[in-house]
Amino acid sequence: MPAFEVSPFDLPFEEAIDFFRSKGIEIAAESWKDVWAAANARAFTVARVTQMDVLTDVLQAVDAALSEGMSLGEFKASLRPMLERKGWFAPSGEPSVVEMPDGSLRKRLTPWRVENIYRTNLQSSYSVGRYMQMEEVAVMRPFWQYKAILDSRTRPTHAAMANKVYDHRHPIWDRWYPPNGFACRCYVKTLSLTQMEARGLKAETAGVQDDPDEGWAYNVGKEGLDAWQPDLSKYPERLARQFKAEQQNA
Repeated sequence: MPAFEVSPFDLPFEEAIDFFRSKGIEIAAESWKDVWAAANARAFTVARVTQMDVLTDVLQAVDAALSEGMSLGEFKASLRPMLERKGWFAPSGEPSVVEMPDGSLRKRLTPWRVENIYRTNLQSSYSVGRYMQMEEVAVMRPFWQYKAILDSRTRPTHAAMANKVYDHRHPIWDRWYPPNGFACRCYVKTLSLTQMEARGLKAETAGVQDDPDEGWAYNVGKEGLDAWQPDLSKYPERLARQFKAEQQNA
């Protein structure tokens, strides 16, 4: 999977889109820590944006970026006019925090935060869809390899994980399944036993001492998949009934 430099998808990724559309909305009034760690896999939030119509507008913009394969530039161009019109955008050079007529403080979205919204939500949604696919082929491709983009921007702890291989059931993936931080570009690839032998690779058994970035020590794929519920209206009635029955008996 290439780094998200232009657009993360050439074509819409149905599993990722379905997952994103299943997320609820949460208010994070003070900071991104208000919706902590794995809770981010279950709800859409933008830190300190407390106006619900603005949150909804941002969510719809992310949905369009995901389903239409928008580049970062296209996403910014679609979202900025709305944010400016509603007083929630801080152009470069202007303070992000402004005092409102009622004396309250508003932390407006900066170009950097808009970019972070784009990258974080698209990669997290992609990771849930990818996790679903990887689990489905785990019998044939049971080994997962952590991949990092090794350049000057790569965090040392992420670089230290690069190319490590673990069985897909190893508990390390409960902490180190990417993204493992804001603007993280890491990803996971699957390998078969034949590929492992041909490349002279052996699966690691020991974990690592380092943790991912603060608030990211969880498996967004697993948490998101646990939270995700399919749109049963898309399935034949017989399969929809079977799914409901399995959920009740789980």
